[in-house]
Amino acid sequence: MQVDVPSVTTPRAGIDERAFDPLPPIERLGRLRGDLLAAPYALCTQKAESLGEYLEGRSRSAFARALQRARWRAYRWALGRASSGGARPLWVRPLDTVLRGVDRLLDGAHREPWIVELARALAYGLERAPLAVHRGELIVGNLTSVRLGAALHPDYSGHLLAPELRGLSTRAVNPLQVTPEQIAALDERVFPFCFARSVLSRALLAQSTPRLAERLLDGRAFVLTQFSGISHLTPDYPSVARRGLSSIAAAIGRELQRFEATTPSKRQRLGTSTENEDGRGSPGQEQRAFLRAALIACEGAIAHARRWSRWLALLAERATSEGRRTELRELSQICRRVPEFGARTFHEALQSVWLTHAMLHHESFQHGISFGRLDQYLYPYYRADLEAGRLTRARAVELVGCFLGKAAEGLPLFFERATEFFSGMSSASGITIGGTTPSGEDATNELSVLILRAYDQMRLRQPNIHARFHRSSDPRFRALCYQTLARGGGIPALFNDAVVVPSLMAHGVAPRDAADYSIVGCAEWGVPYRSFPAAGAAFVNVPFALLLALGDGLVAGRREAPARGEAEPSSFDELLARFRERLRDLIAEVVAANNEIEAAHRSIRPTPFLSAVVGGCVERRRDVTAGGARYNSSGIQAVGLADCADSLAVVEQLVFRERRLSLGELMRIVDANFVGHEALHREIRNRIPKYGENSERSDQLARWTVRLVDEVVSAFRNPRGGRYLAGFWSMTTHQGFGRRLGALPSGRLAAEPLANGISPTNGWDRRGPTASLLSAAAIEPRHIANGCVLNQSLDPRFIADEAGQRVVDGLVRGYFAAGGAQLQLNVVDPAVLIDAKRFPERHRGLVVRISGYSAYFNDLTEAMKDELIGRTLHDCSCGVGG
Repeated sequence: MQVDVPSVTTPRAGIDERAFDPLPPIERLGRLRGDLLAAPYALCTQKAESLGEYLEGRSRSAFARALQRARWRAYRWALGRASSGGARPLWVRPLDTVLRGVDRLLDGAHREPWIVELARALAYGLERAPLAVHRGELIVGNLTSVRLGAALHPDYSGHLLAPELRGLSTRAVNPLQVTPEQIAALDERVFPFCFARSVLSRALLAQSTPRLAERLLDGRAFVLTQFSGISHLTPDYPSVARRGLSSIAAAIGRELQRFEATTPSKRQRLGTSTENEDGRGSPGQEQRAFLRAALIACEGAIAHARRWSRWLALLAERATSEGRRTELRELSQICRRVPEFGARTFHEALQSVWLTHAMLHHESFQHGISFGRLDQYLYPYYRADLEAGRLTRARAVELVGCFLGKAAEGLPLFFERATEFFSGMSSASGITIGGTTPSGEDATNELSVLILRAYDQMRLRQPNIHARFHRSSDPRFRALCYQTLARGGGIPALFNDAVVVPSLMAHGVAPRDAADYSIVGCAEWGVPYRSFPAAGAAFVNVPFALLLALGDGLVAGRREAPARGEAEPSSFDELLARFRERLRDLIAEVVAANNEIEAAHRSIRPTPFLSAVVGGCVERRRDVTAGGARYNSSGIQAVGLADCADSLAVVEQLVFRERRLSLGELMRIVDANFVGHEALHREIRNRIPKYGENSERSDQLARWTVRLVDEVVSAFRNPRGGRYLAGFWSMTTHQGFGRRLGALPSGRLAAEPLANGISPTNGWDRRGPTASLLSAAAIEPRHIANGCVLNQSLDPRFIADEAGQRVVDGLVRGYFAAGGAQLQLNVVDPAVLIDAKRFPERHRGLVVRISGYSAYFNDLTEAMKDELIGRTLHDCSCGVGG
């Protein structure tokens, strides 16, 4: 059943002044916030257990099940050895190949193509997923089986947690409640039947990337993320709200009928004799299997929503309050309609989006799955309800606040070493507001304003809210952004349409699609609803590549790449050429490993439900993992931009201009961490200009590095036929990379953090905020297609009043006019951070901005807490800084 979207009669440009009026605290939202802050963090194994139960049921014999358990025990032993620093035995890969072949002989041919089995497993899990409605909620749907839960995904990389499960509840950073029953279930009924068909194990066992396992656990040169799951994309929630899943399922059914009618060979349609070991078969079989799987997944999702409707009706009968009884009955009626059919009201549209979002999390890893331009596609419902008298602005804020509260319930699950690289427990689901329409008109509307109002009442660590600015942005909207930022939390982040849109077009995005961009996850700009950008696929330690060039493959005396036997470079240009070659080699290794992971996704972990709600997949009859989306890029993040620019400036100055030292002499001093050369170290830090000081040469070298990374990265292609795109944001990988890296010529000492995003090195932007912003604008962000992050900290006293906010507006507009792409403002008092570190129980809800996302201060590693305190102490000298 399809319904028309409510028509809009009021022009977008005319935002009623009343929308900007302050709202009193909404009691329901205050209770929801308090409940969420008080809820414990817990491990969720519901999805894992239902998947393991389903897969165990597929095994045809007791012997096959015993063999799978034996394979898991051997693999668990090898995994524990690798996690503790031991080398992985050489026999693991060939033994697993033999055992996998025996397992296949025992189990026989697949009864169904694997993608169809996965769709049935999703429906099986949704049928058994527990339903929970929490106090006062007006939006329902659970990401996990607990209020604040981290779901374990054994079909991706969940088995990396196996050696750590028993210590999960007591680990120093981000402990999670876990029961002995959960551990036993994972070890006996989940991992044995899932690990061999997990993305991580398949990629690690690939013959073409024998060093991948070591590199993954090493964390010095690069970090790969896609073995954790499909993430960092924006599903087509507008179509789900407008059409409903039943209409999408009908379209899939029609496409399946067309396929059947145009494919004459019955064997090609139905046969199994030509299937490969992953059950894909011929191209025709793969297309048919995808359409069948997508249809099954949609039907399972519709059945899940109907379960919700029945459960809510039952809860309504049990409610003791007439008011709550009425709310639950209304929710039951809403879930009877959406997301099966198209939404008619604002409440229905919000519920449709959320329940679809929650079900997608049952299929795949949750990190970075974003909502897109929520203020644009929900605005017609809001406007129609407002004009019909069905909705008030205060009620709209209340509903949006409930939506934001649900988005804060999910936690990412990282094994202990990964926590250092991705500190803060944020799932980074993004909402984009403001900006322009695809035709270039101002898109800011009342809903843009009310989303900020709702966030201001909730103030949780997520979802991320990103505001698009352009030359004609409503000044009242800009002022509201600054007012919201002034109260802390780093939300919203600010993006410049004048830079982002041309950058996307320069990298192959159609003009209207580029103008409609939204932010995925942390800071990645891209096309919403019809792309699979894999925007967070990899993070690369760029200073590591520079050290390879400076030391002929040696990094801090350790052989990290083959020596080329080259003499010292005779010119700075020759050194830059060697840096280009070493970076190209490193990126090639990253791409080869990531392509292996992407191939594993297509082979053994396609996502048919996600593919049903990503534009292009049904028409192309392909899963997103097989290139079904309209756009198919992959993102590689370059970490340590400022460190590279500053190091190159020092080498050029001391070795090639002043000729005070040879390159070999300088590198011996650097490798010794400047011990015995403290005077030189002080001179490097204080005399040679740094990126962030608006120094012409340092900025030129930063700009050159950005162009280099773009040139190298964009030359590669992924298995889905898309380009690799370069980004400059770091999560907390700048901490993880830095701790494993020796000193740099820039004067950065061994084990110190690298610079984050496109920000200057902490403490080295000594000429105030204007210089720092101009340096960042000078790097030409049009060479960045996967997003960037610039952190600036503000003293709360600086932005507390209207006069300070006008100054900040001038800084932002000047930075954007100069070509800056992105800016995020952390408004924090260092005294509060210091107190929060000493007395965490006093500051449970303290939200801070990290690098593209916000997090509770208490959830950060100790090193990241210290870095934030250091940033703000430095910034107090000038009021604003990086």
